[in-house]
Order: sequence, then structure tokens, then C-alpha cells
Amino acid sequence: MDNTMKYPVKKTINRGAVITAIVCMFMSILTFSACGTKEDEGELITTVQLSLSVAGGTPTQYTWKDLDGPGGNAPVLPDTIKLGQVTPGGSSYVGTLTFLNEQNGQLQDITLEVKNEAQDHFVCYEVSSITMPPVGLTIAATDKDQNNLPIGLSTEWKPMGKDFGVVVVRLKHQPGIKNGTCAVGETDVEVTFPYKVL
Repeated sequence: MDNTMKYPVKKTINRGAVITAIVCMFMSILTFSACGTKEDEGELITTVQLSLSVAGGTPTQYTWKDLDGPGGNAPVLPDTIKLGQVTPGGSSYVGTLTFLNEQNGQLQDITLEVKNEAQDHFVCYEVSSITMPPVGLTIAATDKDQNNLPIGLSTEWKPMGKDFGVVVVRLKHQPGIKNGTCAVGETDVEVTFPYKVL
């Protein structure tokens, strides 16, 4: 009689164990997939290039590099950006940003991914003047995504008075939450460019 009672109990436990194992495997697959997706979203950026030019002028390139990534050797910092004042009605500077992954001898243009996923990315420019206000430099994005929000890969620089300080450039990753500000999302890379308006 004991064996008769134990048999169905044992059978129930085995069935429950099988169901539990299937559920655990399913959850493991989901967790792995989610982690894989999250890893794909983050891109390693080792190089940031800023190109500035005036109409008809030769572009000047300012480059920041950190080929071994965070925690390794100090990054190679860009030279000071030197700008001439723009007179009223004169041509402003045109800025173009490029993001690259050059680690281990490879060359991957992350800029293309930022463009293709423009609705999820925003490049912020924060001008910090060391001279007394008003700040003599303004920077505005000239490109927009499909939702008419700025991207910031292409910009207009207007140096209106003698000034010096730094421009902090941040590439923000804002999937589903982009609102045209830097207040939301994660920072993929942040670079400080010193500048001087002559």
C-alpha cells in the first residue's frame, strides 16, 4: 500500500521537475538573448575626429584617441581649436564629427551606425568659457533625425567674440527616450576639446 501511494507522488515530482527544468531553460534563453542585445547596443569608440572649416577653406581636423580603452594608457588629447571671429553676416564654421573603433588594428566607422540609428542617438555640445560672460562661441546641430530632433554629427560653429575655454562633446544613446536634450540616456563617449577664439 505504501508503494502504491509513493508511485503517484514520485511521478508528480518528476513531472514537476521536468516542467521546472523547461521553464528554467526557457528563462535562461531569454536572459541570454536580452544580454546579447544589450551588448550589441554598446559600441567601443576609440577615436573621435572633429573637422572644422569655413566656406571655401581647408578643413582642420582635431583628433582624440584612446586605442586601449578605459583604464589603460591615457588618451591622446586633441590640439586646441583655434577659431577666428565671425563678423555679422559672415560665414560660420561647419563642424563634422566622426566616431571610429580602431582597436587591435581594425577600422570600424561607428558614425554610420549612429546615422542609421539617428532616432536613438544625440551628440551634445557643452561650451564652457573661461573668460567672463557672454560666451563667445555657440554651437548648433544642423542635422535632424526622422522625428525632426537634432543628431549633432553636423554642426554650425559661431565664434562671435574673443574667448577661450573647452567644448565637451558627448555621444548619448537614447533608445526610445530621445527628446532633444542631454538629460536622458547613457553616454557612449565623452571628449573635451579646448578652444580659443582669436
